[in-house]
Amino acid sequence: MTSLPARLATAACLLVLFVSPAAAQSESPAPAEPTGAPLAGATVMQLSVAPLSAESQRCGLQADLIRDSFQQPLAAEGIGIQTSAHVRIVVKATTVVYQETVCISNIEATALQTTRYFDRKTQAERAGQVLLWSGSSLYVSGERDHVVLTNIGYRDLARSFLRKWKTNQ
Repeated sequence: MTSLPARLATAACLLVLFVSPAAAQSESPAPAEPTGAPLAGATVMQLSVAPLSAESQRCGLQADLIRDSFQQPLAAEGIGIQTSAHVRIVVKATTVVYQETVCISNIEATALQTTRYFDRKTQAERAGQVLLWSGSSLYVSGERDHVVLTNIGYRDLARSFLRKWKTNQ
């Protein structure tokens, strides 16, 4: 038979082990909020439109219109466009003309960040790009309506980017 002090010590150990989870959580510190989101604080970006193919141009796509359509929602949120910035948004269109009058375009945009890092293996500083966001849409229409639909699509892609941007702020 065990002594009373030994039984009390065992009971105290069991009590500590069976403390309610709520009580245990209240004593531990709250986890830290994640910091350093990729787009946090980014208020200036570079916007470039990839060269357009002959098919894209035939269907009415123009680099200036694409740039303006994508830039409008960004400007409304106070994001400036410069020729050089840490975050670069590349906008592209791939177009195929089907049966001489139907235009099919895949439009896409990607946000990339240029970064530098030290490569231990080569003992040199290197540069690379990190994908922060991407989006795309497919549009099929007649030649006359195609430019209107794709420009609306570029605005929608810009709004999709802004949703990601807002969650990082």
